[in-house]
Amino acid sequence: MPVDDDDTRPLTRRERLRRQTVDEIVQAALELVDTGGAHGLSLASVGKAMGMTPPALYHYFASREALLDALVLAGYADLGTAVEAAAQAAAGRPAANRLSAIAHAWRRWALDHPRRYSMLFTGSRREAVDPLVSVSPISRSMLALVTTLQEVAVAAGPQPAAGSALDADLCRWGASLGLPAAAAPALRLALSTWYRVHGLVSLEIVGAFGTMGLDGEQLLAAELESLAGEAARA
Repeated sequence: MPVDDDDTRPLTRRERLRRQTVDEIVQAALELVDTGGAHGLSLASVGKAMGMTPPALYHYFASREALLDALVLAGYADLGTAVEAAAQAAAGRPAANRLSAIAHAWRRWALDHPRRYSMLFTGSRREAVDPLVSVSPISRSMLALVTTLQEVAVAAGPQPAAGSALDADLCRWGASLGLPAAAAPALRLALSTWYRVHGLVSLEIVGAFGTMGLDGEQLLAAELESLAGEAARA
C-alpha cells in the first residue's frame, strides 16, 4: 500500500482521495477473499466489485501480488487489533489469564475469518513481508504474546542467559519486537505457543476435530494450561 515519505505533513485532497480509494479496494478484496479464498482473487474480480476497470486498478496496485501483500498486512492488523483488545481487557488479571485471553481471541478471529486466516500464511511473498523486522502489523499479536509469556516466566524466578545459537537468534528477534531484555526461554515459549495455537486453529478450521468428536475450545484450554506450566518452569 502507498506510504507517504513524511507522515507528519497534512495530506493533500488528492492524497486523501487516493488513500480512501486504496482502503475501499482492500476492503472489497477482503470480502472477495471471505467468499472465495485468496487463490481465486484477481484484479478483474476486484475491479468488477468496485465498478472499476482492471487498468484503473493498476493506478493503485501494480499487480495482483501487490494487492495480496496489502491484504495480508490488513489481515494481520485486524488480527493484531483483536489480540491487543483482549490483552487490554484482561490487563488487571494474572499473566496466565491474559495468555488465555490472547489465545482465545486469536482463535475467535481465525474462526470468524477462516479464509483470511489461511491467506495470512499462504498469500504473501516471503521477500515482500518479513514479520521479524520490526513491530509491524504482522508482529503486533506476537508482541502481546511475548510480553505476557515473559511475565509468566520472570515471575517463576531468574532466567538463564542465552547460551546457544538459537538463544542468541531468539534474543535478536526479541529485540526487533521492542523487547531488548526478553529472556530466551520466554521467547522460545512464545514461538512454541504460537505454532501450537496456530496448528490447533488451522486443524479446527478444516474440520479435523469435528470428525474426531473433539471440541476446539476445550483443546485450546488444555494446551494453554500446559503452556502456562511450561512458562512457570522455564
